[in-house]
Amino acid sequence: MFIVFLIFLLIASIMVLIVKRNKETFYLFAMCISLALMLTGILVYIAKKGGISREVQNFFYFNLDIKTSIQYFLITLDHLGYLVAIGRYLFPLFLLLLAIHYSMIVWIRRNYWLKRVIFIPPIISLLLYYPDIFRTITKNNLLFQSSIVYFSFTWIVIYIAVSIFLFLYEAYSINMQFFRRQFILIITFIFSLTLLYLLYFEQDPAQVYQFYSSGFIWRNGIYYLKSVLSVPTYTFIVLLNIICAIVGFASLLRYTKDLFESSKEGEIIQRQSKAVTMGASVFVHGIKNQLLTNRVIYKRMERIFANESLDKEQLKHFTDQLAAQNENILLRIESLYNAVKTNQVHLVPVQLKTVIDEALSYYHHKYSNSSIHLQIQLSSSPTLLADKEHLSEAIYNLLVNAYDAIADSTSEKGTIKLHVYSVRLYHVIEVTDSGVGMTKEEMRQICEPFYSNKNSNYNWGMGLYYIRSIANEHFGSLKFESKKGEGSTFYLLLPKFK
Repeated sequence: MFIVFLIFLLIASIMVLIVKRNKETFYLFAMCISLALMLTGILVYIAKKGGISREVQNFFYFNLDIKTSIQYFLITLDHLGYLVAIGRYLFPLFLLLLAIHYSMIVWIRRNYWLKRVIFIPPIISLLLYYPDIFRTITKNNLLFQSSIVYFSFTWIVIYIAVSIFLFLYEAYSINMQFFRRQFILIITFIFSLTLLYLLYFEQDPAQVYQFYSSGFIWRNGIYYLKSVLSVPTYTFIVLLNIICAIVGFASLLRYTKDLFESSKEGEIIQRQSKAVTMGASVFVHGIKNQLLTNRVIYKRMERIFANESLDKEQLKHFTDQLAAQNENILLRIESLYNAVKTNQVHLVPVQLKTVIDEALSYYHHKYSNSSIHLQIQLSSSPTLLADKEHLSEAIYNLLVNAYDAIADSTSEKGTIKLHVYSVRLYHVIEVTDSGVGMTKEEMRQICEPFYSNKNSNYNWGMGLYYIRSIANEHFGSLKFESKKGEGSTFYLLLPKFK
């Protein structure tokens, strides 16, 4: 059974690193590898130590043949002990680094020296437990040896306690259910690894170094080295290991799947956007020239018919319609061109309320009879580092999409909510509608360029692609969730500016 856990850890470490390579997955990879190293060292140590009950032996090795093979595996006690030390002291380090990485507490994120300081205790322990150094400084000095053991044990417990607190505090502080669900998924996997670590971290490398001696008197034997375990105790230990492995692996699979789909979606959108940019630019150039020619023709028609005895009012009415339609098409073509070409945004300090007001002004100018439930939960009027024109256009597009979703819905009383609030390091612009909603397949495609489930004569499917691009240009992100027939919610996250 124990060997299965080791295989699980190796698979887990490879999975998280292959799917997405960033600081977060590196910490997860390092945690898995550290735990695997410690458990491997313990597995070999127990086999060589012997004196355990048959039940525990079966739990660790399945059968006597595997245990015998590991028992006679050629490795020095120095190497074996330091293998345990590496895993034992690196796991809490990377656990705390990951907790700090996730934490949105302002004091933690501003003090960059904090990450350097937390390296000090693990490095000291790894240096003190290096076999030659350990034997030299602890020879005939039981007090100093016990001090090293308790020092390492103490900072490990502190690191794990602080990490768990930061994870739980972050989960509690996340207001948006969309992000809380994702965060709970990953910390479930992290807590499963941590619980597995806590079941075996009591194994001190000094015990391995003193395999044939009793230089340090261990007060209580480690549970898995006791020759006799009660049936309830043994059952509890086995079940706890199994639960940790199953819950952790299930959470990891779900998390890895989400990471893979997110990465795949980004790659698809990037590839498609590059492919359409050139074709769209050529198309726009040609169409624009034709429409500009039409504009000249309209003017010539007006001059010709001005001297004829025709119904000038009716003719003027038609030409005005044609001219207005021509201008409208030109504006749509220009909008399409701006969406697919590389935009240069100019980020300057701007009031968030000013951006919101401008977006609402655009919206009410187009839909004068539509009402929006506006809720602004801000203690003051915050300042953003933003391009007011592009950002207000992006918010306006979100509101227009919400209106279209309600228009397509069978519900008689559709609602649109615009909620503006702050969450830790971000200002959030949340747009919610009670419209038709989307299926999972539609949600995977809505940000792709030229994708639309609406009438293609009126909608070219560039709105959400444009909004996501603008969010990225503002060092923010666009998130969304939806259920078919129940509506959708879009979150535009923008970093705070100070």
